Amino acid sequence: MKTTPFWNLMKFLLVLGLICNFTYSAAAQNYYPANVGNEWVLERTDGSQHLTYSLEEPEDPADKDLILLKIETKNPNANKIIDTDRYFLTTDEEGIKLHKTILQLFVGVGNVTAVLPTPAIFFPKALGLGDKWDLVVDTELDLDIVKLPLTSTTNFEIVGFEDVVTPAGTFQNCAKIELKFTITSEQLNIDPTTSYQWLAPDVGPIKYENNDGHVFEMVSLKLVGPPPLNAQNPPVWQLPSLNYQVTGSRLGEILNAKILEDVEDYVTEVGNLGIVSVTGNIVPPGDGTGFATNFQRKRDLWVAGRFSNAPIRGRITLFAENNRGRTTVTIDVTIN
Repeated sequence: MKTTPFWNLMKFLLVLGLICNFTYSAAAQNYYPANVGNEWVLERTDGSQHLTYSLEEPEDPADKDLILLKIETKNPNANKIIDTDRYFLTTDEEGIKLHKTILQLFVGVGNVTAVLPTPAIFFPKALGLGDKWDLVVDTELDLDIVKLPLTSTTNFEIVGFEDVVTPAGTFQNCAKIELKFTITSEQLNIDPTTSYQWLAPDVGPIKYENNDGHVFEMVSLKLVGPPPLNAQNPPVWQLPSLNYQVTGSRLGEILNAKILEDVEDYVTEVGNLGIVSVTGNIVPPGDGTGFATNFQRKRDLWVAGRFSNAPIRGRITLFAENNRGRTTVTIDVTIN
């Protein structure tokens, strides 16, 4: 009679237990990492448009203390940029704050620039179900022959937390934000719009649905760590490799595999470990990746899921942090 070894069962239970803990703790993470160099590319489900969110240093020296969030809409087939919106931001303990916008509100009309006398919350530091905030901007639309004063109001509300599947991977505990946008003007009559944005913890924008019901999903992601500061000493990753080939074991339909043992041994002065993102094929919906504490009271990195035949490939981005900062590292994983 063939039996399943007791240790395989213990490994499986450890992995699934830690995966559940990770999902719970993700709610406390940063939902919009605002480091210069970060970039998110979302594609419309019919392939007709790309949305690229990028964080850059502003070109104008007057804006040198701000972070530029540029959102570019592009027709990939014609290799043509349709429009570009710019948001000039700072970050603090309250969250991301908006100082200035340069938006293209109407195709063919040109840009509308607005400077906020008092910076307003763009995205708060913490997000909770039912949270609401408003962003009100007074400006004017310059039509050459006349300038039309107007007020734009965006009402934000966190309407749910859910797992989201994208071409770039599966992301857990994503905040779903409803955005109701209105323009008030004595000379213009513009219908209000409603759109939705999904933010993944420690990843950022991964899905968007515009007011016409068109859905954009993330197809690629680039995250960079914060710039090093002389006064800080964040953890430093010292992994033996960025490529891991491992053999998984099965318990029924579940395949589980230990990717990296004693993770703390490969990072300096770490206070906390976590997972930023998992992409590729190693985490299907409903399963997950996480840490399990071993008998040495250190953490092993595991992946578990209902997988078909090997090999299975994907990428895992890990973070390590202490009270002086956070750093990330991305590893490529193949499960044989």
